[in-house]
Amino acid sequence: MLLSLSDKSKKTPKEEGPPPPKPLVTFHLCGTDELQICGVLAAYNLLVSSLPSPSPFSIVPLKSSPVITSMSSRAPKNCGVMMTDSLTSGTALFGLKQCLSGLAPPLASQVESAQISQWMGWCESVLVPAVKKPEKLLEKAVSALSSHLAGSPTGRISDRRPLTVADIYAITTLMPLIPTFKPLSDPAALTSFLSTVPQEPLFSKTFSDSKRFITDPPPSDGLLSTLRGIFSSALYATFPEAPTLGISIMVTQTKDPKNGEYQCNNAMELFKKLPKPNAFKAPRDVAVALTSGIKHPLIEKLDVAGPGFINITLSTTFLTDKLKNLVVAGDPRPSKPSTTPRKVVVDFSSPNIAKDMHVGHLRSTIIGESVCRILEYTHHPTDRVNHVGDWGTQFGMLIQYLLETFPKIAEGDMTGVDIKDLTAFYKAAKIKFDEDEIFKKVAQQNVVKLQGGDEQCRKIWQLLCDISRNEFEKVYKRLGVTVTECGESFYNEMIPGVIEELTSLNMVVPDGGAKCIFVPEYRIPLMVQKSDGGFGYDSTDMAAISYRLRKLQAGQVVYITDFTQSDHFMMIFDAAKKAGWWNTTSHKITHIGFGTVCGEDGKRFKTRSGDTVRLVDLLDESVRRMEESLLERNKEGKGSIPEGEIRSTAEKIGYGAIKYFDLSRNPTSNYIFSYDAMLDTRGNTGVYLMFAKARLGSIINKAREAGVDVADLEKAGGLELDLGHVTERSLAIEILKFPDVLENVLEALAPHKVCEYLYNMSLVATSFVTECRIMENGVPNKSRLLLCSIAANVMQACFHLLSIECPDRI
Repeated sequence: MLLSLSDKSKKTPKEEGPPPPKPLVTFHLCGTDELQICGVLAAYNLLVSSLPSPSPFSIVPLKSSPVITSMSSRAPKNCGVMMTDSLTSGTALFGLKQCLSGLAPPLASQVESAQISQWMGWCESVLVPAVKKPEKLLEKAVSALSSHLAGSPTGRISDRRPLTVADIYAITTLMPLIPTFKPLSDPAALTSFLSTVPQEPLFSKTFSDSKRFITDPPPSDGLLSTLRGIFSSALYATFPEAPTLGISIMVTQTKDPKNGEYQCNNAMELFKKLPKPNAFKAPRDVAVALTSGIKHPLIEKLDVAGPGFINITLSTTFLTDKLKNLVVAGDPRPSKPSTTPRKVVVDFSSPNIAKDMHVGHLRSTIIGESVCRILEYTHHPTDRVNHVGDWGTQFGMLIQYLLETFPKIAEGDMTGVDIKDLTAFYKAAKIKFDEDEIFKKVAQQNVVKLQGGDEQCRKIWQLLCDISRNEFEKVYKRLGVTVTECGESFYNEMIPGVIEELTSLNMVVPDGGAKCIFVPEYRIPLMVQKSDGGFGYDSTDMAAISYRLRKLQAGQVVYITDFTQSDHFMMIFDAAKKAGWWNTTSHKITHIGFGTVCGEDGKRFKTRSGDTVRLVDLLDESVRRMEESLLERNKEGKGSIPEGEIRSTAEKIGYGAIKYFDLSRNPTSNYIFSYDAMLDTRGNTGVYLMFAKARLGSIINKAREAGVDVADLEKAGGLELDLGHVTERSLAIEILKFPDVLENVLEALAPHKVCEYLYNMSLVATSFVTECRIMENGVPNKSRLLLCSIAANVMQACFHLLSIECPDRI
């Protein structure tokens, strides 16, 4: 982060008359660390609040300046102040302490206080280094701060002032670590400090203001992000006032590449918003000024068209160099993450013990697997959590029914227990529970015994979990899903401690004998403990989010459930935030709510008898239909799959078709499930995409048979790529869009965006192999063969992100 200080005051001659105006000092602020920017803005607000109105100070974003280069060389500090007469020269001071202290003399005078100066120095020399050192040193530093706060009459660092730069420095340093703090000897003072300082009006406003001060991050390898970076630099260099006018660069791909592949359309808006008078008579003049200083190897030509559209033609040399890099790498995956990696916990699938997985679990399971793959592919360490329903009152009923169905269990003999249909078993137990009062009473007693640790109940409960787990694993294996079970029962022992902590924070309110947390804007509260002393979903989910943020130290937590649970999770997130377990600056918590899988009638997808469709039955039917289709193709001479590979190929295509049919839609929308539409070989379907990739593979195989192995070409290197044909160039550009797509997908955790790109890639690749001869008189065109290979690799990366195993041939 960088802050530059310029004095715009002008010397006036000594003469009689009104006194000269107060000097206007403008702070030019920029940075990449949002939290540190928040700290500087809070200090600025503190400065302005102590001065009479109108303030002689203002603060604006600094988006482009040579001093940014100087800042980047001091990346470990990632923060700076520059005091200068201009934006191009002066003395820069780096480090958050100097930044907070150097805003202006009125604020710096605070630091001259012995107590504040001492604590600013302590933050610099003890707290900041402790953050990066072993855990014990951090605990020691935090304990020292907590003890000081406990003895301060203001509850702040200063015993006189309610808020100082030392408070801002400490809170800015500690906020990312709040969820990881372990209980201290006297945690109340520190907890209050950490939760109330960010709520101070001087501080809280900065969280919404900080976005406009973020320095544009270095562009990724993507074409679009690189172009946006080029034009952003040109915009801020040519029009420094652009950020204050709310102008941000708009670069889009053109529909017709004849006049350029991309276009920048900012000139018209900028012309309207520029202060008048100015030197520009029309938007075209603005566009010409914007392009005048642009020189970059990516851009071959810039043309200003119409009222001010800037058409961008990409450099063929740049494109071919980028493609060569992909050939050498062999993998389109970016070597470096586009964002700082942070640990992510993804909660998905979550079936219930003693029940079959049904079609309702399909979406959570495959969306969750794809989200995990996207995170892992982009270098984020990811915990895949299966929050199974393995605890609750229903287990008393299931235990009793199992005892009556297999009486030998009461004697400890578990042999012979075979539950082939979990759903039928659960339904039978539920019927007896509803109709037999004696059975119901005993079942309720079993719940108490189970929660109390009764040995027999625990063994039967474990047996039910094991049987269910085995059935779940069969489905996960077929779908290629990896997930670690961490069910409701795991958090059971944590719940009392969590409730005690929330009570100490005055968040828990007695209500009708129950213990509740009332969340603003929601009519129904979270019930963390029932009136009978029991715990429910709210209790478990509060314990779970506490564990994930503080024990697992997750920087991001993602919940994937049906959309009807959105309000529940928003309340959980808000309550956890109020407890100080996370904040929006250093954490990201997301609920991906998905819609319903419907039948042809538009209602929830069920069997003809009205039962919920079991997931295994849906998978079986898809494979059966695909197997019939492949056998028919072979009979008609359209396919060449050996008979022994028909079944395995049908499974890959069948499972992949189901996944793509679901993932290609925005998760929030409902959709009608149709085997015919899903398995169609035409249009935007998984089957069509697998055919398209198989076609590329077939071309590569034919070239190998003709004596040209693309793997040898890739190893040899040095081959010049020819992009002379319009489809060759289109395919090259589509391939090089992958980093941009990946960045967008990561930001939104949206697998459907991968599907959109994969479909477009398939269309462009198909057009290329249709219009360009790869094999000419039996001799492969090596340049085009390499394009086929690169395109196939990018498509394979997309299939991987979607958890689709694509067959080599169809």
